[in-house]
Amino acid sequence: MRWTPLAALLALGAPFALSAEVVDHDDLESVVSLPECALDAVGAQRWLFTHASVGGNLLEGLDDLHAAEPGRYRLATTWVGYNDGALQCDPPPATTVPGTVYECGRGNPGWQDKLTIFERSVGLAGWESPAVDAAMDKLCYIDQDADAGAYLAALDALATAHPATTFVHTTMPLTTGEDADNVLRNLYNEAVRAHCAAGGELLYDVADMEAHDPEGAEQTFLSAGTAYQKLYSGYTGDGGHLDAELGHRRVALGWYAAAATLAPCHVFTDNFETRDTGRWTTAAP
Repeated sequence: MRWTPLAALLALGAPFALSAEVVDHDDLESVVSLPECALDAVGAQRWLFTHASVGGNLLEGLDDLHAAEPGRYRLATTWVGYNDGALQCDPPPATTVPGTVYECGRGNPGWQDKLTIFERSVGLAGWESPAVDAAMDKLCYIDQDADAGAYLAALDALATAHPATTFVHTTMPLTTGEDADNVLRNLYNEAVRAHCAAGGELLYDVADMEAHDPEGAEQTFLSAGTAYQKLYSGYTGDGGHLDAELGHRRVALGWYAAAATLAPCHVFTDNFETRDTGRWTTAAP
């Protein structure tokens, strides 16, 4: 996804436009250029996020951004219980709070159960609109054997059954390894990217953010003559989890980039106004 900074567009007397579905490493620097109205809209969103340890790293990044600049990065996180016997997150409170990511740490029971937990949390526990605006389930780097088709089919079915809720896709996190497991993770991610690009679903491309260093250089390895992405070593202390210095912040900024594509916003110029459609759009006179 690409977008032109707001200041440049306003200088040209043109409308600010942001419209794309795949959010990857190219979008991170532009988060600092998001206009106030977009940040206001993101700060009104309510999310469900089911996850394990790398998801916890991501949430720590959101908390760090919020603590450092609460007026700009307004998403706060709050814990939701998990019922292991029922394979679902606890139900939402009677009233959910705008600007909140409701995080359900369901651990690592196996990738099939992770999909079941997400499906049941939405369909049975009630984590859908109007309780939340968006819901996201992230598999882990230990799920390298997961079937991308099953994941995509599950999210498609949820989107059909709950059309008022946005279901955000994610790629599988990588490791620094140059082995068959990291090849499998890449193949899974390529399938998810292709599906989202073809169908217009929103993809929060965690793996692509992990695989580019702060200067934008892609980290790859060769296997059977093909280049595959790997986690940049500067984001991790153990080869898989994200550290607090660089990795946390990077993927947290990526969350804001993804959230901004769902943020209705009006930006006025001398001659144009963007339309409030729920996504950035080109303006009409």
